[in-house]
Amino acid sequence: MKYKIQFCYITFIILFNLSIQNVLAFENFITRKGLTLMDGNAEFRFVSVNIPNYFIVEDRAGTYGVPWHRVTAFEQRDAVRAVKRLGGQVFRTYCFSVEGGRNVTGKLAHIYTDENGQIMYNEDLFQDVDRGLAIAAEEGIRLIIPIVDNWEWFGGFAEWATISNAENFWDDPKAKENFKNFLTWLLNRKNTFTDILYKDDPTVLAWELGNEIDKANATWISEMAAHIKSVDSNHLILDGGHKTIPAVSLQDPNIDMVTTHYTDGQIVEFAQKAKQANKVYLYGEFDPSIPVQTQKIVDQIIGCGVAGCLIWSLRFRTEYGGFYYHKDFTTSDSFQYPGFSTTGPESEREIFSILRDAAYRIQKKSVPPEPIPDTPILLSIQSSDSINWKGSAGAFYYNIQRQEGTDGNWVMIAIEISDAIPSTYNRETVARLPLFSDNPGSGIWTYRVIAFNSTGASEPSNSVTITVE
Repeated sequence: MKYKIQFCYITFIILFNLSIQNVLAFENFITRKGLTLMDGNAEFRFVSVNIPNYFIVEDRAGTYGVPWHRVTAFEQRDAVRAVKRLGGQVFRTYCFSVEGGRNVTGKLAHIYTDENGQIMYNEDLFQDVDRGLAIAAEEGIRLIIPIVDNWEWFGGFAEWATISNAENFWDDPKAKENFKNFLTWLLNRKNTFTDILYKDDPTVLAWELGNEIDKANATWISEMAAHIKSVDSNHLILDGGHKTIPAVSLQDPNIDMVTTHYTDGQIVEFAQKAKQANKVYLYGEFDPSIPVQTQKIVDQIIGCGVAGCLIWSLRFRTEYGGFYYHKDFTTSDSFQYPGFSTTGPESEREIFSILRDAAYRIQKKSVPPEPIPDTPILLSIQSSDSINWKGSAGAFYYNIQRQEGTDGNWVMIAIEISDAIPSTYNRETVARLPLFSDNPGSGIWTYRVIAFNSTGASEPSNSVTITVE
């Protein structure tokens, strides 16, 4: 069969992808009052997620492209809207990528060296960070941003040492100078979408010194915290702990928040330590795969009066249709909102229900009904047996409609089609594409899709017309 394609895009699609308002979305920076976070005069607490791919993507979109690639505006907005629907208020990103990292390919690193060995900052990638901050602000969601990693996946302290020609990142004067130079550059960067300096942007809840930087010594922690505060007096500093809280983090006046990861049985103990030091405690990462354990954790977080907790990890929809996936734990994949029985763990929807209930309960609010899904975006159709769409935040499934010609009656040709069915490619979990296949016979055919969740249906997507010969 031969196909001729006609597009019928409408204005909202263009606006959805490109329009970012140049406004400050928040009245206040998040501040600290002793061991409590404050939004103005109101206490600020949250149950939410980590989104490691928000600034650059380490996963493959279906069978398309390569695992390590730039993130798009649609993908960032889908991620933020998932947090918003969850009631999360804030999410944690991952660290900036460094040349030499295990998953870093080519020059797709935020920090790299040129042919002369000079440390450089990738402007294209930092414009993706700009856009991510702008989209989050527009949607009313804040970010916690860790700066350097303990691990090699995106490039961490060891890779920073290499590009600094230093043996020890934590002690070498040149390595520390290079890192401070980066911090100064980062905090003074002007967002190319909003014209707001990073240090003046209340979208950032806190700068985290690093992710799980348990190899950092007390001198480095204090020195970098003091340097950040000397440049940026607006934002809080999170220490970057892992399995324990360093003594320096409890003592240093420049450290506002302390954190641990995967210490489920010690939440109360660490909350008490933070309380005694008059510091904010955040449970920064935990595995929510088992519903009964997740319920226990969020109940403890709410009961202890600490700032909040963040699950690891949420992956969003791809530009090509379906979701990104990542093998986070032995027994489960990453999490895709609003939860699907087709992905691991099978209890994902129940887990998100627990998290959503807790996200509102910690704010002392009743849980609102889930809003109807956003309007999906039907992608160009090269062949009727390969139909894909950019999915809708909050959608459980989609119905497919077809009309003969361009002005006939719409006919429902498929119902309850999921965009959350994983497949395997090169031993990776990826989205199964195409999302839908049709065989209408010769003629002119027009398609559209409608998203559904437990509350109701979205508006129909844009329509796409093809000629099948």
